[in-house]
Amino acid sequence: MLNFLPERIKTYINELEFEKLYELRLRLHYPVKVKVCEKTMFLASGQVICEKEDIEQIIKNVTEHSIYAYNESIKKGFLTTKQGVRIGLAGECVYDNEKITTIKNITSLNIRVPHYIEGCSAGIYDYVVQNKIFSTLIISPPFYGKTTLLKDLISKINNENKYNVLIVDERNEFCFIVGENIDTIKYASKDYSFSYGIRSMSPDVIITDELMNSNDWKSVEKAIFSGVKVIASCHADSLEHVMSKDCFIDKLFDRYVVLDSDGGRAGVVKCIYNGEFEQI
Repeated sequence: MLNFLPERIKTYINELEFEKLYELRLRLHYPVKVKVCEKTMFLASGQVICEKEDIEQIIKNVTEHSIYAYNESIKKGFLTTKQGVRIGLAGECVYDNEKITTIKNITSLNIRVPHYIEGCSAGIYDYVVQNKIFSTLIISPPFYGKTTLLKDLISKINNENKYNVLIVDERNEFCFIVGENIDTIKYASKDYSFSYGIRSMSPDVIITDELMNSNDWKSVEKAIFSGVKVIASCHADSLEHVMSKDCFIDKLFDRYVVLDSDGGRAGVVKCIYNGEFEQI
């Protein structure tokens, strides 16, 4: 999965427990950092310094030496490998008539390592699917397991053989989640994917990650008003934090799930909202 890394970095990565590895951070001229479980540490005790050649090699390997072909992703600040590894990019934005055309002179990479944990949604599945699917928003800060939880929910709903599932996957993070009842739209915005996906694929439920702005929330609203259920995630520290966002739409979702630091494997807070949140 991490074969795109330079050999000198990969050698030390291979010494770590892969199932506990969640992130690598490369910053030009600084030691490489890794996140293992909840702990952030220097790779090889700080001996591995990120050089320009490391960043260039990673980008060349991921883009298969054709950076132009991946420019739509690059100008949005990320790359995703065919194995679903998302790589955030930081560098110099290039403009043309006030529109970003690309990012060059990249100096930082944030490599997110995806994991599939079978059964991790067991604690909320009956709450989200009870003879029908409830539109549900999954809430937590980064690294608490929202995407991992969504992957397992998708697989379980697929196994029900009752619902047509549409995955709206803007960054190819659900690339290995397939099934006889699953359709996927990749690399397109939510407003486009929701609109054309509903008309073309007639889903019973749309599942997507990271509602970020008003357009995303309005896309969900249109889907729900058209009779399609939506399961999505959102970055926030709490239910109150979600409510404070300008894009929040009152009474849109039937269910809310707040994850704790165990990524939803224990201690989730399950709520409904009818003007006030009521814990279930």
